[in-house]
Parts: sequence; structure tokens; C-alpha cells
Amino acid sequence: MQKEIRKFVAAISTLGLLASCSETGVIEAKKEDTSVSAQNIRPFVDHDGLARRYENRARTLLEIAAEHEKRLQYYEDKSYLYGRQEQDSHAHAIALVQKYKLAAEKATESAFHHRMVSQLAKRDYIASSAPH
Repeated sequence: MQKEIRKFVAAISTLGLLASCSETGVIEAKKEDTSVSAQNIRPFVDHDGLARRYENRARTLLEIAAEHEKRLQYYEDKSYLYGRQEQDSHAHAIALVQKYKLAAEKATESAFHHRMVSQLAKRDYIASSAPH
């Protein structure tokens, strides 16, 4: 009985070894194919579109900052109506104006960088597609 079990275990082990060896060649071939195709694919990013989105966002943020500046001016003009609450509102309005202006500045910088990348990508594409 033990002899039969040993033969069975040996047969199963041999089959497992053969199956794993034959599968390795297929996997390696697939890896080679994907590495070649991955080298040929260039990622496409619409930098012009991103730049437009950042520019639109910067405009929106500046409009919001202008609204908060109006509110700030109102608090300064009517400070006698609010007392201590006016000081809190005034400080809050100043902080919001600074926050939105800083965010608009960062969005403008991001738009600028995406425009630069877009121009460089177009230049590289033209240079690579030109006949040598």
C-alpha cells in the first residue's frame, strides 16, 4: 500500500513539475510581448485642456476673492454696527481673500506649466516625425 502511495505522489509531483515548466515559457513570451508594446506606447495627456481648466479655475478663484474683498470693505465701512463680531468677520474675510488669491496664483502657475509641457511635447513630436 505504501509503495502505491509513493508512486502516486511521485507521479503527481512529476506532473506538477512538467506543468510548471511548460507554463513558464508561455509567461516569458507574454512578458516579452508586453514589454515591447509598452515601449512603443507613449502616454497621451491633454496639456492644453488641463491648462484651460487651470486658467478657468484661476478666474473663478479671483472672482470669489473679489466677492470677499467686497464683504471685507463692507465690514470696514460698517464696523460700528457689529462691535466684537466685526473684528472676527473682518479677520475671516482677510484670511479668505488671501486664501483665494493664493489658490488662484497656484492655478495660474499650473496652467503656465501645462502650456510649456504642451509646447515641448508638440516640438518633440514634430522633431520625431520629421524625416531624417
